[in-house]
Amino acid sequence: MGCLACLALPGGAWAQSYDDTAHAMPVAMQPQDENSSPSPSQMLVDEHGGGWVAIHHTPDAGVHTDLCIAGSESEILMFRADADSLQVRSADDHWTLANGEKGDMTVTVGAYTHVFHMQANDATTLAATMPAADMTRLLDAMARQHLAVVRFGDQPPLSVNLAGSVPVLDRFRGCAETQHFADLGQGAGQKSSPF
Repeated sequence: MGCLACLALPGGAWAQSYDDTAHAMPVAMQPQDENSSPSPSQMLVDEHGGGWVAIHHTPDAGVHTDLCIAGSESEILMFRADADSLQVRSADDHWTLANGEKGDMTVTVGAYTHVFHMQANDATTLAATMPAADMTRLLDAMARQHLAVVRFGDQPPLSVNLAGSVPVLDRFRGCAETQHFADLGQGAGQKSSPF
């Protein structure tokens, strides 16, 4: 079973998760330039709710953020933002994807349906780059529904419970905007003022 809160440090590196226990980070969302040597590089949990978690990566002990991530802990549906791209990702520790393998992933949330042309990022992870407007539409649809349905090619559909996802995805939107990666719109749970 994957652990989205345990994202992204290659070489078997460890990181703190939302439950204050150390977990190995799967490669599903790893920073591309990360290495296994000791460094001030950290993955930090921003929000956790239901089966969803939002995290960010800092290369310099919290001074800067170079990666924002959110997704289901099942890793079926994940989002990644950095200075170069926005991506939707999906991962499964049981997959053995060939380098560059491609296929379609259809995501349906209420009336929203989109086919993502995915490509293997590594042996267990699929990714597709998407424009900010498309990611915003998907995040908006998810904020209004309780269930997402994900289908890989002609395989049987997988259900992703969206309970607890609103504050997590709002935190992801805020991270992407604060870091000037993308404007992903105002989330359903975001407040325009603290007063």
